[in-house]
Amino acid sequence: MITGLLRATPVGVRDYTPELAEAFYSLQGELMAAFKSAGYSPIITPTFELAAVFERGIGPDDAARVLRFVDPQNGDVLALRSDITPQIARLVSGTMRHVALPLRLSYFGRVFRLRQHVEFQRREVAQAGIELIGTAGTSSDVEVLRVCDSALAAVSPSPVVLSLGHVGLLRTLLDRLPDTVPAAALRERIRRKDRAGTLSILSEAGVSDDDAAPIAALIGMHGAPRSVLAAAAALAERVSLLRPALSELEAVVSALMPGLASELILDLGEMLGFDYYTGVVFHAYIDGAGSAVASGGRYDTLLARYGRDLPAAGFAVDGEVLAEARAARPALSPPTHRAL
Repeated sequence: MITGLLRATPVGVRDYTPELAEAFYSLQGELMAAFKSAGYSPIITPTFELAAVFERGIGPDDAARVLRFVDPQNGDVLALRSDITPQIARLVSGTMRHVALPLRLSYFGRVFRLRQHVEFQRREVAQAGIELIGTAGTSSDVEVLRVCDSALAAVSPSPVVLSLGHVGLLRTLLDRLPDTVPAAALRERIRRKDRAGTLSILSEAGVSDDDAAPIAALIGMHGAPRSVLAAAAALAERVSLLRPALSELEAVVSALMPGLASELILDLGEMLGFDYYTGVVFHAYIDGAGSAVASGGRYDTLLARYGRDLPAAGFAVDGEVLAEARAARPALSPPTHRAL
């Protein structure tokens, strides 16, 4: 009985055997070396923060996933970080306020989260990532994407698929919906790419077919860049409000494609990180991994919450998922060419 208890771990966490631990630490070193070679300097932030300060930088959905506790020494409510980027925003807005821009920062650390979806079982996640702060536009989006592409090409055991989207497309349409629409239920249907369920919710809330149809159309727009952009351009002819976000996405795709190691696809109905990001978003996938091995995008409003209004973009690599994939199979040569 005692032996069984000693073997037990809390829900959502795990031990690492020597083989997997060695793979994990090897990956950590390789990723940080790749970030350094791209000009990104490492920083370290604390594992826990004052809850009120940390939660200023995250949306309500993410706040619901924060693990909180009371400091027994002074009664402060503290939060185990669920994301490292808000900590960097705090740091750049405070201690590093007078450092010349743009800032190129990198990190490796663990984050802690309550389980939100059935498929998300882990409560402790190792992340490695970069943040490019103080510069906006196509060139900065492409820089972040290229750092992700080159880093993953160097460490991935199999070819990488890079899925690119823009939160401004769906947000433009969703922001026009009446308050009668159940936002959480609608986002869950969109997240599952359930077009029929999405239309059903909108119809029950009294949304007209003219307003509902473009939302359902975006959900189905995923695949090869040329065909997706053509379909999106046709939709933008009917819904002109989509044109600014679509133009930004088109510019990034055009500048990114030459020399890209990953296979590029577009997904215009992406909802992951919807509250957090403001522009281009992306996720990276490899065979054998049950979830994205990297995610990121543009988040131009986060630093303003900490008193410094600066544009920013970045990404985080899921170190555990990638380490497990590397341990499970030998590395393959990365692809050298991907066509539209």
